[in-house]
Amino acid sequence: MKQFAIKGYDSAPSVMELLEEIENGFIVRIIRTRDDWEDVSEEFISKDLFETCLRTGYIAEMSA
Repeated sequence: MKQFAIKGYDSAPSVMELLEEIENGFIVRIIRTRDDWEDVSEEFISKDLFETCLRTGYIAEMSA
């Protein structure tokens, strides 16, 4: 499973995991870590939006 660091406005780390590739995009899990809790959500992201986020540096693949 590939993981991507999400660039944010604060110092709290956020990670996006690719769960499944489907015809027109991806099902992803987004994990936002805060001081005393985690916010976890599963969402759809289109391939076009994913490629734009990579190209602009909003997300960056993490080393395995």
